[in-house]
Amino acid sequence: MPLVSAYDVFEQTWSAPMPFLFQRRYGSEFRPITRSYIRECMVATSQAGQITVAGQPLEWRPHDFRRIFVTDAIRSGLPPHIAAKICGHALLDTTMGYAAIYPEDVISRHRAFIARRRADRPGDEYRDLSPGEWDEFLAHFELRKVALGVCGP
Repeated sequence: MPLVSAYDVFEQTWSAPMPFLFQRRYGSEFRPITRSYIRECMVATSQAGQITVAGQPLEWRPHDFRRIFVTDAIRSGLPPHIAAKICGHALLDTTMGYAAIYPEDVISRHRAFIARRRADRPGDEYRDLSPGEWDEFLAHFELRKVALGVCGP
């Protein structure tokens, strides 16, 4: 994919040459397709396909593709800091704000993490607790409630 520069109407600057996903040949050169044209195409497609959400016409924005990309990339195993670099984000928090985290992902990833940890650690660390150890564990949280002032009925 050719590297091309695009004018950012919001920042009023030209980007460094990048492999823009949406581009076309214009004469002898490649140019990125503008956000407004992509949005027009998306609206026309949604209307022609009569795509609705809760009875309302679906409204897409070109920026939605960034969110979809980041979510899919991170779910597929791309490290978040690499996704941030690809998206041009200076802060990792910006990238993570784009990623949709689904409850089933949290559960399955946590279970996989625990399984990997257990495989790496000695088996005797995973013995059943004695009744005394369990009581000591619960007592810790009772003391914590008192310390936080949330020990009422």
